[in-house]
Amino acid sequence: MKRFAAVALALAASRVSADPLRLRADALATTQSPAGLVMLEADAKASATINAEAVLWTAASPLPGQEAGDVLVMAVRARTRDGRASGRIGRFVATLGALRPVHLDGAAGRVRLPHRFDVEAYAGVPVMPGLATDRAWDWAAGGRVSRRLGDFGSVGVAMLEQRDAGKLATREVGVDAGLQLDKHDDLGARFAYDLANPGIADVGGSVIRRDGKLRGELYGGYRAASHLLPATSLFTVLGDTPSSRAGGILSGRVAPRLEVGGDMGVRGAGGDIAPALALRTRLALDDKFASAISGELRRDGLGEDKWSGARVAARIALPYSFTAASEVEVVVPDVDRGRGRVWPWALAALAWDHGPWHAAAAVEASASAEYRRRIDALFTLGRQWGAP
Repeated sequence: MKRFAAVALALAASRVSADPLRLRADALATTQSPAGLVMLEADAKASATINAEAVLWTAASPLPGQEAGDVLVMAVRARTRDGRASGRIGRFVATLGALRPVHLDGAAGRVRLPHRFDVEAYAGVPVMPGLATDRAWDWAAGGRVSRRLGDFGSVGVAMLEQRDAGKLATREVGVDAGLQLDKHDDLGARFAYDLANPGIADVGGSVIRRDGKLRGELYGGYRAASHLLPATSLFTVLGDTPSSRAGGILSGRVAPRLEVGGDMGVRGAGGDIAPALALRTRLALDDKFASAISGELRRDGLGEDKWSGARVAARIALPYSFTAASEVEVVVPDVDRGRGRVWPWALAALAWDHGPWHAAAAVEASASAEYRRRIDALFTLGRQWGAP
């Protein structure tokens, strides 16, 4: 098993408005978009059928001037050797088909049944921000039944109910389907309906076509605020908002080490329609893409919240098992509204993996509509014992 020690420190934060709960981020020398809030992710494999994972993150407390670390995931997972049954217990983010993600202290499991049917379920207590402990009669439970369509697709029906202090907070039903038609074409669709506050919570679909080195996708849909996966970098914080969106993505490798992609879409909400555009590129510095430099230009937003942005990121494999990574984002809102003319965000990280040992350190600094200024730092040290 892998034992680890971690020290996380939020150095400074000046609050402007409510901070969205951030549930996932890539950090510590990954810098894959969205790179996100500085966070430690550790995965310990105890045997062929049991493993444990832990994720720690830094954040500002709801009270100004009080900063603290928090635990995102602390769970033990187990599965049968044939993979027909699996489960986990602890703190984790649960997702079922088209339903909203739920952050839980609880248990979840999945069983494969005859005739290609699968059953998944979870139950537990929703996680509150910080170290809140007053959660009497708070609970959430969800389940999904699906059927595999050969080896290339599935269709499923799921339902979720959540209670706060014993009162109904969420009741939702969802349907999802995905199918790989052949080696070139994929289809996907999802639909979720909120029964507690009747209305469509999430609907969408996509068609993907692969042809040699090119990949094209047509997409469209609507996602309510309750279905937004908590964002981390400025690009995802600002870009993932309740709205309808449709468009197309075209990407491909134009040279052995150069990938280029473009996203041309439109976003609509409250009768306002605006373009949502992105141009991305990645240049590998070696044949295995272990070291790479990437860039992105974005134009997004609605109404007075329109903005333009640029991102540059780099991941460099260094001698002696070190990896360095950095990322810089700059967002320029069309309208200042007293929140600043430029919002910068930057991440720098250094990781070391050598045999059973692992160590990493990272620093993130930003200014945005949520914070006038914020700096987060994290250090982790780990060692693995036993079989890898």
